[in-house]
Amino acid sequence: MSRLNQILACLVSVVMLLLVVEGGLRLIGFAPRPTMNVFDAKLGWTKQPRAEIRRRTSEFDVTLATNSRGLREDESVGYEKPAGVKRILLVGDSFSLGYTVDRPDTISALLEKRLRAEGRNAQVVNAGTEGYSTDQEALWLASEGKRYSPDIAVLQMYENDIYWNAQDHYLRYPKPKLSTADAGPASLAERPDLADPGLEPWLVRRTALGSLLAKLVAPPQVPMLEGKGLPAEWGPRLRDDAAGFGETAAALRLFRDAAASMGATPLVLVIPDKAQIDPAARAAMAQVMNDPAYDPSRPFRHMADAAKASGLTVVDPSAALVGASRGGSIPLYFQKDWHTNAVGNEVLAEALATALADPSLLGSPARMVAAEVPVAPPATTSSLPRILATAVAIALVLGTLYWRRFPAEGALRSYGLVAALVAFVGGMFALMGWVAGSLPHWLGQWVSPLVVVAVLGSVIWYLRKRISVMAELFGAFVRRGQWYMLPVLTGLLTIGALLVVAASSPWLAPFIYTLF
Repeated sequence: MSRLNQILACLVSVVMLLLVVEGGLRLIGFAPRPTMNVFDAKLGWTKQPRAEIRRRTSEFDVTLATNSRGLREDESVGYEKPAGVKRILLVGDSFSLGYTVDRPDTISALLEKRLRAEGRNAQVVNAGTEGYSTDQEALWLASEGKRYSPDIAVLQMYENDIYWNAQDHYLRYPKPKLSTADAGPASLAERPDLADPGLEPWLVRRTALGSLLAKLVAPPQVPMLEGKGLPAEWGPRLRDDAAGFGETAAALRLFRDAAASMGATPLVLVIPDKAQIDPAARAAMAQVMNDPAYDPSRPFRHMADAAKASGLTVVDPSAALVGASRGGSIPLYFQKDWHTNAVGNEVLAEALATALADPSLLGSPARMVAAEVPVAPPATTSSLPRILATAVAIALVLGTLYWRRFPAEGALRSYGLVAALVAFVGGMFALMGWVAGSLPHWLGQWVSPLVVVAVLGSVIWYLRKRISVMAELFGAFVRRGQWYMLPVLTGLLTIGALLVVAASSPWLAPFIYTLF
């Protein structure tokens, strides 16, 4: 029995350690990113039918759900087109899918709302898939998309399509790659099957610890520009002969032919990069690129010109976005994430609605609806009010507790000390975020891990003379098989260790005292 208790004590110790590490990693933002993408032998990946995931960052909190056909639509949106309805199929990437906004704020939902307000019996189907490039979108339209019998097929493009159209892999997934000479076979059945990369191990997919260890052992193979330290997909911003222009033209021809084969009118919506619209974003990106050849409009021009050369009608929302942003005072893109927010999507939907009023498409609406120019960004574009409210609440609670514990300090001094403590901690986190945002992309992503390593290293340094005593005490409980006491012992040792570090380090003390 003694041996069994010792084994149980060891297992409890290991489990507690792993749980603490897992919780800490999730707390600082290292939770595995949920995805609804699953491998597809022809397209590389598709959205899993009847899936639901939640994406949460400091800028948005969105739940995405798919129907039985893998679309972010109601189950009522089936293959058969309702009688008398003009169906518009929007194919694209994460901008179309709208993983940063609630479903009513996606481009497709806003466009349908606008068209119905004009008296049109129109239905807009969201066929966006995260990570897709133009070739996959065109191939999906030629196979699955045709089953929806669209009257109009809208292809949404973004600048990173150019680079990925020339690749046969996107991160861990394989993807189809078209020849620059022609558009390739329109039927997916004629294309060879792609190699299945298999599922990532469960620990990698479901735990922060497994995900972090996997990245350390085998970092994601994100292609970089040679000698630049920047993502390779930014290459079209610097030169006119960047990889992917020929393949992008081929994908556009395939999209044109696929739409024609099903009797749908093709339309291309090219979404500008944030740096084209927001002067502050343009200045910041110019500093990151650090190259006089940098032109944020270069990829946009190439995509628009290639579409026009293929005989496609292009919707250019640049002027509308610039006007709606009012010099950058109204955010149309998220601050950290580079996707459009709800206000930006509304402007894009309005641009599409205007283009669809062409006589060759939907024609003049039954009734005119004035365009609503947003005068203020949605609440989700800034987390500052929520952060300030949280900080004030924490300061009030901790200040009250401190005052009651030390009434001789007085109310004013108690609340003032605690408020200064909370402000210092918040300022340190804000400084860390500012530093990460100011550094080049490849370097900024390592700021948080380096800070965590530095803090843990400091804690170990200040406890170096006491670690042997703590280990001996812990080992004594393990040897005696008192596994049921280990959670209490761990809590006591943790509190004691934190107090020792707080008394030893003026830099770490504010963070530790805030915890208490």
